[in-house]
Amino acid sequence: MTPKIKHIIWDWNGTLINDAWLFVELMNEELSIRSLPLINISDYREKFTFPVKRYYENLGFNFKNESFKEVGYNFIQKFKKRKFEAQLFPKSLEILEFSRTMMIGQSIVSAQEHLLLNKTVKYYKIDHFFDSICGIEHYYADNKIKIARGVRKNINFDDCEILMIGDSAHDSEVAHSLNIKCILFSGGHYTKNRLLKYNHPIIDSHDKLKEILI
Repeated sequence: MTPKIKHIIWDWNGTLINDAWLFVELMNEELSIRSLPLINISDYREKFTFPVKRYYENLGFNFKNESFKEVGYNFIQKFKKRKFEAQLFPKSLEILEFSRTMMIGQSIVSAQEHLLLNKTVKYYKIDHFFDSICGIEHYYADNKIKIARGVRKNINFDDCEILMIGDSAHDSEVAHSLNIKCILFSGGHYTKNRLLKYNHPIIDSHDKLKEILI
């Protein structure tokens, strides 16, 4: 019998909140300034990757001529001004409530900067669902494995009882590093075709999680 899931570690961007379109709009401002080709949402979902520096380079940024840290910092300052324009996915609140009803613990582990992440989650009035909400210590979205390991230490369940839910290859890497289960959501920052190579179950809607968690 498959062990019941007792704790979910959620990704944030592109998993609970539908914000890929906002990252496209902000990136196009940066690309336009540099006379680089603009992108649409399909381009973004095909090219976005971790570490984010590689994504910038894929779009044509030349970090021999400018500083990635400066570019990344400026991008986040623009993001901060518009961060509340994005909305939760239609079923995010419902699945968070369902998981709580099922007595499943929940945490967030994100590549977003920690204070910004907590402020944002609180704005959407869902912070009470989570035992912990953890982001990284800077604005450069490079790796959240270290943060995830810290969160894992405070979850008193077996690996097989913990589930990572995310929308990217990096979420698969996080799950692998913790030796926990993983489900990937295809409606976020990666296309479904890109996610298929990681050999995890893929959901197209948060509704599908109910069938898995029961």
